[in-house]
Amino acid sequence: MSRLLNYPVKTILIALLALTLNSCSKDDVTEPVVEAGQYSAILCVGSWPNTAYYIADVPSLTSGTISLQGNGAEMTGKVYAQDVIQKDGFYYHANFGSGRLGKYHVENGALLVDKEVPFTYLNWSSYVWADAQTLVIFGTGENAGKTEGRYAIIKVTDMTVTTGKLDLPAFPTGFDQYAMGFAEYRAGKIFLGYSVASSDFTLYPNMPVYQQLNVSVINYPAMTVESTMTDARTTNPGGPTVYAPASFQDETGDIYFMTDPVFNYDYKSPSAIYRIKSGTTTLDPSYYFNFSSKVNMEMGAAMWYVGNGKAIVRTRVAGQSIDADHSFSLIDVKTGTFIKKLALPADKGERMVQAIVMENGKAYIAVNAADKDYIWEYDVAADKLTPGAEFVGGIDYILRLEKTK
Repeated sequence: MSRLLNYPVKTILIALLALTLNSCSKDDVTEPVVEAGQYSAILCVGSWPNTAYYIADVPSLTSGTISLQGNGAEMTGKVYAQDVIQKDGFYYHANFGSGRLGKYHVENGALLVDKEVPFTYLNWSSYVWADAQTLVIFGTGENAGKTEGRYAIIKVTDMTVTTGKLDLPAFPTGFDQYAMGFAEYRAGKIFLGYSVASSDFTLYPNMPVYQQLNVSVINYPAMTVESTMTDARTTNPGGPTVYAPASFQDETGDIYFMTDPVFNYDYKSPSAIYRIKSGTTTLDPSYYFNFSSKVNMEMGAAMWYVGNGKAIVRTRVAGQSIDADHSFSLIDVKTGTFIKKLALPADKGERMVQAIVMENGKAYIAVNAADKDYIWEYDVAADKLTPGAEFVGGIDYILRLEKTK
């Protein structure tokens, strides 16, 4: 089966812009009744471009089966694919192609619109919650807007939006757009990772690479850039995080983030993990974890914190495709050491998969296997894997596993 996203980034954007979606809005919003389930999954049926997307309730992570039979709120026509932000059972999506920013929820087996507003200011890549009701998103615009780092602050209660431009350092010669990566909010500051890129796709697949990653420290809510950290050992600090996480904060407030150079056409630099210690606004000079060197030069596509200094990395095999098969690796971020690859089936899913939720010290991992697709329970303390709920009934891809309550 062909990959859903096995196309250059520009091709994907053109395809998104070409989609014609149904237009609907609800200006007078009453308190919605959110579905009672604690977990959901975004599922795909078909192959690109003939695909349909659904949000399915997941009654149990550990047992039974999950299908779309009588259990699938279709997203197609309202929300495109898996670049969806979920919080407390509500789904948020900025559809640049249709010019809409929306808030949605599932009720009685249907995806309903709570409110949609016109929005064409940026094509989103990354996000962070500044507080429970304030979502901050980052990206670039189209045409001349590609040369600007842009943001939008969204008050999700009423979906009011404030937009602006970031005063980022000037482009080096030969580069003219930003590739937004991870974003973390801590103590009144947003840490935004990004790299720079070229918009000249006539050079594809030999795109130029600027050997540097950047992390800007942004004062919130003023959104002024206080300083920018750089490092030249690798590139592309995660992202787009609207698909899967590339960073986290641990119990002490230390920020960890992973790089994914291949996503920005850098096939030589390693995936590496960096740390920004609590109370500081600089990269920890004593910390650099070259993840690729421990896994035969494979790349980290996403990273989830599982507690007690441990994290799970969704690991893509080495090569020049962002959609190669994946495995899952366990690492100790505190000490910067590789522990092992988890004994899970090869994951044939896309690069852009939100695959893990945490519950009671256990990681629940959705795996798109060659034969049967399971949610696997990994007991971190006991180092034990157990197959749990199984996806059945002609589902082609598990794209997101979410905890909704």
